[in-house]
Amino acid sequence: MSCKAHAIGWIILLLFSGLVPICAQTQSSQETDLGKNGPADGIARVSGGVSATRVIYAPQPDYSEKARKAGYRGTCVLQLVVDTKGMPQDIKVTRAIGMGLDEEAIEAVRKWRFKPAMKDGLPVRALINVEVSLRRNDGFDDKFVKADAGDAKAQFEISQAFLSGRDLPKDESRGFAYLEKAAKQGLPKAQFAMGEYVSSHGNDLVTAYVWYALAQRNHYKHSDRRMKDLAEKMTPEQLAEARRRVESAI
Repeated sequence: MSCKAHAIGWIILLLFSGLVPICAQTQSSQETDLGKNGPADGIARVSGGVSATRVIYAPQPDYSEKARKAGYRGTCVLQLVVDTKGMPQDIKVTRAIGMGLDEEAIEAVRKWRFKPAMKDGLPVRALINVEVSLRRNDGFDDKFVKADAGDAKAQFEISQAFLSGRDLPKDESRGFAYLEKAAKQGLPKAQFAMGEYVSSHGNDLVTAYVWYALAQRNHYKHSDRRMKDLAEKMTPEQLAEARRRVESAI
């Protein structure tokens, strides 16, 4: 079932941007095949003598509960025929994303209305492709984009959301991956958080000490205390190894 409590952000590429209609692109080879083989017979080729169809009404798709719980997002591609009355027909998925989102996209596009393609002043049927991008609009979409582009602060924020399970579905492996990326970029609070994570998830005191030391060198508060506590638990060999790794990391 869909979850309307979580509104989605969505982008209609090729057809729709905000509320301003943009010319649709057709696939000429597919138009030719359909014209020869059956149900879409009579489809016009958008060219110099045929105007492109335009979207005039495009309600938002819902976000499936399954995708919401998984923190999933993606873009599906649909192929459809716009008839002479501007109604969508023969909607097919040409690139699926799963998690129930393809079905949500189809249901939304069924409700779309178009200005049909025109030829010699008369409406004609046209084959078009649309991309529908479905995602949660909970403030994390921009963060994911920034994080994937290498923004350490965004990586840290996403890591905390995954690790805590407060704003995103709890996912420790993904949370740790984002946290490690931010720490390796030198973000002090991420380095400190790595020390906290490692020290609380095993007996790798050397690695935990290294992360605390790196955070301390970046003037992050509480690092001195954590390093002192760990040093009391470490053997002289472990402490020497940790300090060697810290020096080599600088």
